[in-house]
Amino acid sequence: AMRVSVAFVLHLLSIGVLTTTLLAGFILDRKLRKEPDIPLKLYTAGIARIVGLLSPLAAVLLLLTGIANIHNRFLGSTSQWYSEGWLVAKIILYVVMVFNGMIYGPSLIRGRLKLIRSQDEQIAPKNADILIRSLNKQITLFYVVQTLLFLFILYISVFGTAKHPGVI
Repeated sequence: AMRVSVAFVLHLLSIGVLTTTLLAGFILDRKLRKEPDIPLKLYTAGIARIVGLLSPLAAVLLLLTGIANIHNRFLGSTSQWYSEGWLVAKIILYVVMVFNGMIYGPSLIRGRLKLIRSQDEQIAPKNADILIRSLNKQITLFYVVQTLLFLFILYISVFGTAKHPGVI
């Protein structure tokens, strides 16, 4: 009989949370761009912010369950985790994704929100629309990069060279 570790199941659930935040964030971003009404834009931004707060939760859960999976995988083994190229690559990509998600995404989104609020309060700079379009392009790039990193991490996880740590 096959037993599955709790850490592995939680890791899979965390992947689901991360997928949800990425997809919902992207969909809400598109909705915000198409919305002509500024108060509704701000409302959409508020929903997106709440969804975005799940990202750090997913990141922490993935980190903790990932460490537990590494521990389970190498328990009683003579080899070291850093000798597994696929695992090292996955960790590096994960770190890049987390830092990108912590630094660039929130900064771009806050900048755009500040401009939309200034439009709502009738104190926006003359070039606010141009600045917002520029930020929109950068936010699209942010979502593309995060999605590619995520898909590459998933690919490495599924097709990595080793037995998956979830199966004991």
